[in-house]
Amino acid sequence: MDVKLKDDTQNFKFRVNSIILNNDKVLMVEMNNNNFLCLPGGHVHLGEDTKSAVIRETMEEVGITSPSPKLVGVIENFFTHKTGRSFHELSFYYLMENAIVPPEKQIDYNYLEHDEDKIVDLKFHWIPLDKVEKYDIRPVALKQILKNRDFTFHHILIKEK
Repeated sequence: MDVKLKDDTQNFKFRVNSIILNNDKVLMVEMNNNNFLCLPGGHVHLGEDTKSAVIRETMEEVGITSPSPKLVGVIENFFTHKTGRSFHELSFYYLMENAIVPPEKQIDYNYLEHDEDKIVDLKFHWIPLDKVEKYDIRPVALKQILKNRDFTFHHILIKEK
């Protein structure tokens, strides 16, 4: 069971995200044509640690393995969705060191994921690290980290004004 809580106006999500690098590019995903990019990842299951979750999610969603994920950040993101619902999202970001990227995953590709009785249209793109500022990446705080290849630990708190 995924760790997600909600009431009439608010949602809480506990997530993990993968930073997968290959040839000075980072793998990003656009979900359901939402017009912005984010890192691949997913929800942590109840009773699951974040390292196990990121390994599982990366294999399930992307088909890529990493023998040594390295925790490089935690982002606490408070935002309002276009539907008006408030979100509190707690995300753990892992650099997938020594990731094994098969040749068919080294190019942009699409994938339909079955997630909780829904089909999610995932469009994966390899974005050059030196061009990330030109893309709508969420959360925005990731742009500098990726551009600077600054994979030291970061704790970032984002609250909408």
